[in-house]
Amino acid sequence: MGMFLLCTFLMIILYPLGIDLYLVAVPRIAQTLQGSEAQIHTAFSIYLLGMAATVLPGGMLADRHGRRPVVLGGALIFVVASLVAAEATGIAQFYLGRFWQGVGAGALYIMTFTVLRDVLSQARLAMALSLINGVICVIPVLAPVLGYLILSHFEWRGIFVGMALVAAISALVNLRLLKETRPARQPAGASPLALLGTAPFMLRALLTSASVTAILVYVSVSPLVLMTTFGLSPEQYTRLMMAMAGVSMSASFLTPLLLRWLGKARVLALSHLAYLLALLALLCSSGPEGGLPWLLAGCALVCIGFSCGFGVAMGEALDVCGDQVASASALLCIMQIGLSGLFIWGMGHLGMPALWMLILALLLALLGYLVVKVLLPWRAIRRVRARG
Repeated sequence: MGMFLLCTFLMIILYPLGIDLYLVAVPRIAQTLQGSEAQIHTAFSIYLLGMAATVLPGGMLADRHGRRPVVLGGALIFVVASLVAAEATGIAQFYLGRFWQGVGAGALYIMTFTVLRDVLSQARLAMALSLINGVICVIPVLAPVLGYLILSHFEWRGIFVGMALVAAISALVNLRLLKETRPARQPAGASPLALLGTAPFMLRALLTSASVTAILVYVSVSPLVLMTTFGLSPEQYTRLMMAMAGVSMSASFLTPLLLRWLGKARVLALSHLAYLLALLALLCSSGPEGGLPWLLAGCALVCIGFSCGFGVAMGEALDVCGDQVASASALLCIMQIGLSGLFIWGMGHLGMPALWMLILALLLALLGYLVVKVLLPWRAIRRVRARG
């Protein structure tokens, strides 16, 4: 398990590294490329577009031809794309590099879940995914600091050279250590879209997507709520976000122990209890006697709920997909990005206040959990009655 964890850690870190490492250099990049900061921030959306465009074809290729070609190809694409962005002389070339960085990161993102699902039992998969989630929480804390250190000694282009070096290390380690994990027996002519008609998979996909929506809404609205509504300075906000990242990391690394003590069903229930308590705390913070302590308690509980439950829910979703693990990982990624993006866009279009957007996202996560808890046993009872 240790070898596969090392390989998948080096796969998954490219996704958050490509988002967080260069943020500190945005003003300098805008100045050099003669663009606005808004144009440079648009590169974030282009990066996600590259990921979204890649995950399903990448999953299909991995199910048909193997995991290693997709892993190594994704890492090499990320290397080249990072160097393209580093050498950019204009916005268009920078966008091109960011798009293909997203392509490489997307391939490695879905392969992380796919490889672990190939080699681990369902119980160990939930533990491994919790550790992976902890790594993802570490990167947003460390990446801006690392980016600042690079920027203090080199031009901003050095940040993208650094990304290329990390991707190259990932490629070399996986080339040396990662064995092919694709099952020898594959369903002939099976379409990955057939999973969309599978109720057990779709219900669990709903659960993971609602949870991702909650955490992304939290990340999106926290600057507005903390700095605009409660008047925190950027420095105070940064310190609080680092503290919340510490909460997420602690919960992620504690989850494997909880899984041993309580089992997956109880840990998943515990994560949604944290969402419920977070919702109540946020409601208290919005009331006439509300305040910052209630808000911070709600934010911490959101981090705990996601860190405890996401790995379990992803493991259960991948466990019911049969041999189409890579395609299932891709569909899960698309659904998670799609639901969260649609929710954030829709709430923003309706003019929903930032705090209430987060409250409604938590309500969506709780409703998703209730739907899964009711419909899955009901379907099982119907199948038993139909056989009897």
